[in-house]
Amino acid sequence: MPFLYGIIPPFKQQLKSVPPMREHQHPTITLLLPTLNEVDGIKQIFHHIDKSLFDDILIVDGGSKDGTVEFAIENNIRIMSQLRKGLAEGVIDAISTLKTDCVIEFSLDGNCMVEQLPELVQRLKEGYDLVVVSRYLPPAKSYDDNVVTAFGNFMFTRMIRWLGKFPITDSLTIYRGFNIKLTRYPEFQKCLYGPVLEPLISAVGAARNLKVYEIPGDEPKRIGGESKMSVAYNGSCILLMIVRMYLFKWFGQKHT
Repeated sequence: MPFLYGIIPPFKQQLKSVPPMREHQHPTITLLLPTLNEVDGIKQIFHHIDKSLFDDILIVDGGSKDGTVEFAIENNIRIMSQLRKGLAEGVIDAISTLKTDCVIEFSLDGNCMVEQLPELVQRLKEGYDLVVVSRYLPPAKSYDDNVVTAFGNFMFTRMIRWLGKFPITDSLTIYRGFNIKLTRYPEFQKCLYGPVLEPLISAVGAARNLKVYEIPGDEPKRIGGESKMSVAYNGSCILLMIVRMYLFKWFGQKHT
């Protein structure tokens, strides 16, 4: 079974060390904005973001042709081009350049509401490792999900719940903040596959029983940008990552 290759480390292999948070200091936070032809959204949303909440703001752009890049430059927003193709790869490449402790992912397509940003920042500063703005934690609702994607979120979220103890309600949403150390754990690096990484972030947080917090937050309809999501392909990749996480938890060498 080739998809299992390489996910279980040798018994004596030492896992990559993760630098501890600086004691007695609030974590530093970057607002990360992945974009691909989001000029409509960035023009409507960016000026409503309270920039004082963050130590850094970075756009990672996947090759926009609609004026997104020009808008960022004109407004002195720090921007980088993706080094590799794909949303997950773009986010990981951007995170690898950051000097902050935590990152918040925020979509400029209208699906994320700026009203949740202050609490997201506050919870990260309180020491939570993962803070998710959940579309399915009452009274929040998603106005963008359809029956298929809502069912997929329900199914995958239940599977991820069983990895740990926290009652996760939304494992797929991009709208989340997390300590960058989650991306340095060996199981994250070995299990990541496909165009989305958020379910794996949730899975690692659950499996390691990290400090997780959810904030209820509506998901409005998309107002711009391009959605290239293939439901079947994304779903199969997410399922594979979850299976790999279970195998790593059961058979991989575990260190905290």
